[in-house]
Amino acid sequence: MRQAVEHISGEDAERRIFVQISSQVGLVVRGNNVFRTLQERVLKWGFDPGRNLRNIPAGAWEGETFEIDQDNSEQAEAVKLDRPHYWAFRLRERLKDTSRIWTTEVGIAERSPTEAVIGVRLICAQRGNAEPIPRSIPSFVRGIAFTQESYLDARRTSADPWVVDSDQGVDELIEFLEAPNRHHPVVVFATPEGSENSDETAIPVRPFIRKVVGFAHAVVLTSDAAFALTDRLGREFSVYRQAIRTYNPGFDPTTDLPSDHPLASASRIADWGESEDFTFTDFLVEQTLRITRPRDVLEREQPSFQHIKRIAAQQARESASAAGQSEAQILLLVDEELKAAKQEVEASLELALNADAERQQATSELRQTKASYMALQQRLDALLAEGKANNVVEIPDTLDVVENWSRTHLSGQIELHPRAMKALRDSNFKDAAFVYKVLLMMRDYYVPMRRIGGIEYKNTFDQKLAELGLENTPCFSQQNKAKQFGGEYFVRYQESKRELDWHLKGSDSRDGRLGFRLYYFWDAETARVVVGYLPGHLSNDIT
Repeated sequence: MRQAVEHISGEDAERRIFVQISSQVGLVVRGNNVFRTLQERVLKWGFDPGRNLRNIPAGAWEGETFEIDQDNSEQAEAVKLDRPHYWAFRLRERLKDTSRIWTTEVGIAERSPTEAVIGVRLICAQRGNAEPIPRSIPSFVRGIAFTQESYLDARRTSADPWVVDSDQGVDELIEFLEAPNRHHPVVVFATPEGSENSDETAIPVRPFIRKVVGFAHAVVLTSDAAFALTDRLGREFSVYRQAIRTYNPGFDPTTDLPSDHPLASASRIADWGESEDFTFTDFLVEQTLRITRPRDVLEREQPSFQHIKRIAAQQARESASAAGQSEAQILLLVDEELKAAKQEVEASLELALNADAERQQATSELRQTKASYMALQQRLDALLAEGKANNVVEIPDTLDVVENWSRTHLSGQIELHPRAMKALRDSNFKDAAFVYKVLLMMRDYYVPMRRIGGIEYKNTFDQKLAELGLENTPCFSQQNKAKQFGGEYFVRYQESKRELDWHLKGSDSRDGRLGFRLYYFWDAETARVVVGYLPGHLSNDIT
């Protein structure tokens, strides 16, 4: 019986279809008669003689509605709307891997006779397991982006990278990185230290641009500019010495974590182990094209082909009714509208089911990661306990080295949020050694108290607090009081907003050189302290 059930389950898995979005791009394009120009580019690509498309209707080349769905042919169809002026195209084809069907959806919306928006979505449907799919962008997008006046996030597209080699260029780059209306990743390639040659990047930039154009921006940062970027953003958010960093949309150095914007060091790239099958460039393209925004947002930017088809059916029915056509004719149009609506729901459900499968897989991987982390944490605690007696930590006399120092001496127990790092860099607190002593005290006494518990650990922690002249108290006695101060008492941490609900209180002086506070929260999942702000005061009722 069990073997029979396993056999049936295996057959079900083989029959199941997983639908995933491989890529989605959107460009604003300007030029004379641009709507028709874009149509012709798409049709020339879609009707390439190398494709197995048969009996192409004459009106198809003119941008009319058509459908090709017959035996021994790929499938293609288009829908034309007059109000708004919109044209949607869809092509379905099998490539080398016959277990996959690739669907390219294109939507062109006219804003004016000289401006249009084109959106392109590539969808993969595969039989069997929900394995990772190759990510790419249809080649005609490259032709549009390189030869037309095209814009992505209001920035002109080009086959060449944006070279940043001056302080002014760095200011423009930071403004673009932090722009709230930027919806696409910015991949920054640094040159070697001392080099102002934009061609001396870890991997060639132009081939990368060809593969991601229409979805990502590519920037080359020269050595002098990298120093300027580091001065403005800090080392944790900068990129230098031939490293490559991807700045995702929504970049905010005051609340983000460095890991939100992945960095590949030059050594990691060099050690990648280039092969013809999968180079580091291929890896970077795959990671860059990963769609991070919710599907409903993407579909608002570019409605699905089935959605446009339903609107066309609805408009046809409304026009027939207004023209007084017969009830039989209207009923046929109603049937077409219902059919289109059903297909739209089915297509949306396929994507939703796959998203649910991805969430389940991510949850499983997260559990495994947490289990591994806790095992490593226990090992780290044991090693620290063994070496504590002989381990003398050097206390710096300047806050300029706090980033490297904390990475060496606090990792796994105390995490300084980027907002705390920035506050330390901007601080004029005169007793730098005191800051380091407080952080070590939290590492050696507060963390064990929270992880192990017991009155002995608590008493020891309280004693060390007193020796440093500190108090450990909640930031507010009233619930939700922190919300009255905007976002001051909140930081973004692991994709969620967390409140800095506790603080260490030292001197109450409002003089930045003398007053001391350390605001933090305890992260139960990773069993560590996250410091969100120090050494100055945040706002409260008194201030």
